[in-house]
Amino acid sequence: MTPRPRAATTGLLVAVVLAWLNGILVRTVTVNVQFLGETADRSDYRVAAGAGVMTALLLVLGLVAVRWLRGPAWLGYLTGAGIATQLALGVTAWWSSREVDESIVVTKSAWDGVRDVLLLPLSWPLLLVLAITAVLAVRRRPAE
Repeated sequence: MTPRPRAATTGLLVAVVLAWLNGILVRTVTVNVQFLGETADRSDYRVAAGAGVMTALLLVLGLVAVRWLRGPAWLGYLTGAGIATQLALGVTAWWSSREVDESIVVTKSAWDGVRDVLLLPLSWPLLLVLAITAVLAVRRRPAE
């Protein structure tokens, strides 16, 4: 098992950290940044929950890519910590949505959070790593 070159490890690290930050950004903007004296409503917490779970899923796939590309063990542990924090943020956002006034009509859902995570460019490097890993996996598969 040969170690990855330093540039590849740095690229994987940057992709994982940016994806993690993307999830934090979507959650923070959705729940904590309100204009004109508004407070976060049930919809905002549902969007934050979708963002947390989608980011955790992206990071799980990123962990698979790190292991498949023979990334260093510390990067796998770092990715695992990112998965845990995003799942915790997603679950707490979902539970927080239950405590908000139910008389307000839910206008957004968790799917909006999923969309936001995928559309913001901080998750794109990890998506690129996943695409490259998929291509390498298909090329490396023996012909039948």
